[in-house]
Amino acid sequence: MYRAKTFWISFSNAALDWIYPPQCALCTHIGQPPVCGVCLSEMRPLPPLSEPTADDVLSFRLSAFEYEGRAAQAVRRLKYSRATSLAAFMADAVKTMACETDMADGRIVVPVPIHWRRRCARGFNQAELLCQAFPAQTIQKKLLIRTRPTPSQAGLNADERRRNLTGAFKVLSSLAGQRVLLVDDVLTTGHTGRECARALIEAGAIDVGLVTFAAEL
Repeated sequence: MYRAKTFWISFSNAALDWIYPPQCALCTHIGQPPVCGVCLSEMRPLPPLSEPTADDVLSFRLSAFEYEGRAAQAVRRLKYSRATSLAAFMADAVKTMACETDMADGRIVVPVPIHWRRRCARGFNQAELLCQAFPAQTIQKKLLIRTRPTPSQAGLNADERRRNLTGAFKVLSSLAGQRVLLVDDVLTTGHTGRECARALIEAGAIDVGLVTFAAEL
């Protein structure tokens, strides 16, 4: 019975692959999802940043790829087209960058939150998906929340971006003595990461760093 069931599962999967062959989530060429070798080769890896103090609140900023070409397409497809098949690939890239630089050691992992209205509309928080490669016991998905909806940062100048996010984040429990690794999909001006870090430090965190899948240079 077990062998028969296993056979039919394997047969069904093979049949589905023949009818609907797996394809790259970016270029749609037939191959192994989610990202084919050609698209991966078109992503520009970024070297680890060696900033002892990135700014007044973030201890460091790390990003796996430059935000252009296929890497930017991956960010947009995950966020706006709900191409969640990309999440595991992007999460592995985030974890690899953090772990190769030893910046994940001894830290709790906190995704940058989105407002509940946006989450309901989108169906997920992309930053949470990018945390999934880290050990489950280190991930704190509900620790940091966004207290109010904010307009998109796109098209705003530096002062408008800062005002847009001021007071938009809240920490739900004490972080006394904790070190935090913030995770997000893309780093542009850094205002979102810094506002999250300020809230975490006010709650007692002694150190906050940021890692993203991509960064705009």
